[in-house]
Amino acid sequence: MNRIFDNKPVNTSRQSEFDYLKGFFMVFIFLVHAYQATLSNEDIVIRIIYGFATLSGVAIFIFVMGMGTVYSKRSEPKSLAKSGIVMIAYQYLSNIAYLAAFTLPYLFVRNRLDDKQVYYDLLVEYLQFINVFFITGIIYLALALAKKLKLSPIGYAVVGLLLAIAAPFIYGRPVDVPVLGYIVKIIIGEDYFVTFAAVYFLSYAFLGVAFGYLLQRVKDKKAFYGIVMPACAVIALAWWIFTVMKYGIGDELYSYLCVGYTQPDLFHVAASIAHVLFFAGVLYLADGAMKKSGVIGRQILYYNRHISKYYAIHIGVYFVIYGFHKYEGFSPLQCWIITAVCMIVTDVIVKFYVGLTESSHNT
Repeated sequence: MNRIFDNKPVNTSRQSEFDYLKGFFMVFIFLVHAYQATLSNEDIVIRIIYGFATLSGVAIFIFVMGMGTVYSKRSEPKSLAKSGIVMIAYQYLSNIAYLAAFTLPYLFVRNRLDDKQVYYDLLVEYLQFINVFFITGIIYLALALAKKLKLSPIGYAVVGLLLAIAAPFIYGRPVDVPVLGYIVKIIIGEDYFVTFAAVYFLSYAFLGVAFGYLLQRVKDKKAFYGIVMPACAVIALAWWIFTVMKYGIGDELYSYLCVGYTQPDLFHVAASIAHVLFFAGVLYLADGAMKKSGVIGRQILYYNRHISKYYAIHIGVYFVIYGFHKYEGFSPLQCWIITAVCMIVTDVIVKFYVGLTESSHNT
């Protein structure tokens, strides 16, 4: 083990495998949300893709976010707390943008709508919508507190495990106090507008911090992933075997995967992190090929670099497309087509915005 680990941090540069991993997953997000954002019926292909993606998904971003606080030069409590407040505000700014995206088509199609209730229902839902930005904000605040308390690397791991165990018992507990009860509800979940509850994903962040401290001391990453990947493959395979044996292959399995994605128990957390680290290892070994891929590799890294912008904007693009389709779902083939359209449109918007802001900073 001495040839793999050092007694002090030596691996302190960017970890490109996680940059590629997040960038790659943005492509899956585009595809999955083409169905979800337009309330379209899923075919077997998207069910398989989404079912498999539930073992990574948000886990990638929250785990890597936690890991990133170890590598960041701006990870003191004050900066983390500020990031938390900014992300919570970003959630509600996004919600306003989503409402605008819904309403723009409505002005043109309202006289041709057979059922206007879908539009009104979605307005109510997205007015309060709780998603990745909000839970990221809450997690940043929790990490700021942990940093203030000077939690040790082992302490982060212990807290992460305890949170994974406790989350299912905390989820949905009512707090019958006006205003405070509502705030607690959006953190611990169980409401139709809460897609992800922070209480479930705190464990990924704390375990990510612990892993970040470990990764910093890795001096031979090839040997490190040579140990990590087989172990992660065993954990992931064990989870899939257990889950398939329990739920079979079919609708029951798919329903469980959808619920388990937003409400992961300890075994699910372990399996998710195993998937994340296994594919990070694959991308580390494929780093040379990714660099040689040219425009593909650069675009994947660009997705990662501006992941929050892509995530926020692409939903709005789908809502506009959905609205002009009279708030009716699409066929599977149409969903693949609008995925491509959304990827292009979102890319143009993000790159235009980035170019605009960078040029203003340079003047």
